[in-house]
Amino acid sequence: MQQLALTPSFLGVKIDMGEKNLYTRCMNNKKTIGDLMHAHGLKKTPIRTGMLELFMAHDFALSASDIVAKMTAGHDKVTIYRALNSFEEHGILHRASEDGHGIKYAMCSSHCPDEPHTDKHAHFVCDVCHQTYCLEDVEVPEVEVSNEFSVSRANYTLCGICKKCKN
Repeated sequence: MQQLALTPSFLGVKIDMGEKNLYTRCMNNKKTIGDLMHAHGLKKTPIRTGMLELFMAHDFALSASDIVAKMTAGHDKVTIYRALNSFEEHGILHRASEDGHGIKYAMCSSHCPDEPHTDKHAHFVCDVCHQTYCLEDVEVPEVEVSNEFSVSRANYTLCGICKKCKN
């Protein structure tokens, strides 16, 4: 069975990507997820726990429609969007990309503040599968603009073919 380190560094957890279902793989992470939500001032709810388990089980960013499709219980979209917004506001998730496929979110790293923010790393969007990956080691370069402009966020996105689609 292949072990993939798919979780942010502050979780320090490896998820077994073998034949076990998502629920079984993430059972060991429930305490960690609860601790994470507590540390960010959020109440632990079944939908929030389920959503974070999904993010931990994937090495690419997820959209709201991805989450709706993958959640086993029938949660309404409004609740999912509220949870995504709450995670972003509390520094658990960040916007990884925004395109014709919607906004995709990814887990933040341990050095992220407990508030809405822009992560200062690049993202990679695959032209084939349309998955978005965080490139934690590729920092967004500082760009200076005239004082006529006020930059609220910068997006540094690379496009091409991911490792999975190359094979």
